Amino acid sequence: MRRAVFESGFALATVVLSLLGLLEAWRYSGEGGLMPRGVMTLMLVLSGLWLAQSVSALRQADGPMLAPTSAQLRGALLLIVAGAALLFGMRFVGFYTSAAIIVPTLAWGLGYRNLKGLIIGTVLFVCVLIAVFRFLLVVPLPPEIILLPFGG
Repeated sequence: MRRAVFESGFALATVVLSLLGLLEAWRYSGEGGLMPRGVMTLMLVLSGLWLAQSVSALRQADGPMLAPTSAQLRGALLLIVAGAALLFGMRFVGFYTSAAIIVPTLAWGLGYRNLKGLIIGTVLFVCVLIAVFRFLLVVPLPPEIILLPFGG
């Protein structure tokens, strides 16, 4: 089976998740919704381009008959699962908590094994998110479930 068949399926799933993420991001009011909407719009556009390229490759009769490798399938599936987890995590657990869990888990699943780098990268990424939303945009995101017992 051609690789484009698998890519088309994964690209379509990514388009759907991106659209769901954009709809969720649109619920954030005011300026606090600008960044999530922008990121999800960009993700929707890029996954739409990926889908278009995959469908185009399907239509080419002389395309290579290469099956995707197991690593490619695992990586694509992992990205879809991580996108879904982030989407639902933002809603039910909190944006920062979801990012702190999903970023290192995704990197580990994609083969990055430097534990020190994972920890430092995740902490820096979450700090940048906090700085952008709390200090730059000055618009709070929905409450973090793990912080509710502490008042916030």
